[in-house]
Amino acid sequence: MHRLLHAVLGVAVAAVPAVGWFVGDWTAGTTLLVYWFETVASCLFVAVRIAAHQRWRPSRGHFRHRPRGGRPAARGPGFLSGYLVTTLAFSAAHGLFLAVILVLLSRTGHAQWAAVDWRSAANGCALVLVLLAVDLAADLPRLAGWSFSGLEQLAVRSIGRVAVVHLTLVCGLFALALTDAPSALFGIFVALRTLYQLSLALPQWEPATPPAWLSAAMNRLPQAHAGQRFEDSWARDRLAEADRRQHNDQPWTNASRPGNPDPIAP
Repeated sequence: MHRLLHAVLGVAVAAVPAVGWFVGDWTAGTTLLVYWFETVASCLFVAVRIAAHQRWRPSRGHFRHRPRGGRPAARGPGFLSGYLVTTLAFSAAHGLFLAVILVLLSRTGHAQWAAVDWRSAANGCALVLVLLAVDLAADLPRLAGWSFSGLEQLAVRSIGRVAVVHLTLVCGLFALALTDAPSALFGIFVALRTLYQLSLALPQWEPATPPAWLSAAMNRLPQAHAGQRFEDSWARDRLAEADRRQHNDQPWTNASRPGNPDPIAP
């Protein structure tokens, strides 16, 4: 029930600007403003989860995080700080591209698309904020029981959502300059953003062994290491990922003094 509620709320958040655009006759400016607010608010709510988890269940990943394919940092600002720097930097870029798109619209004879209905935007942002707050309230009682790996996956999906919006805005900016078709541009943007959010609500597939068709296809390609099968690389990568997650999930016994050396030997 908790996963179902989380998925429903995630889809509902994505549906707010989508319904506003396709049904509520929102302008492009209003829709993009709500999308930008939703991106920033979502990142901040994830940051609240990370901060609470760090306090209630301090794990090694919070202070000596080992990313995929990397070694744990000997010193650093911590997982929370790294997450905030990444997401807020992208969000600032979103705001810049949003302003550029709206200026382009207003200067190309489409000022009506760039106009912002502040009342509709405020209502949309308020609804998004309420849905995100309900989602956080549903997670907080269970947060102390989460593994760091589960929290990390939530943060990675959040960063992925930010990146999707950022890349779509960049591509949309060039499409607008080349095609001068704002309606099609924003329709595609809203559709892609909504589909991506729907994909996050689906269960993530992590098979223990690769599909037979994939193994057969990959084994026909030149291998980086002679005599090594794709199945062997798959198994080795899974073992490395399991070791990485185990490293990050280990308790941090000295979390109250993060400046001290790692209490667990690397």
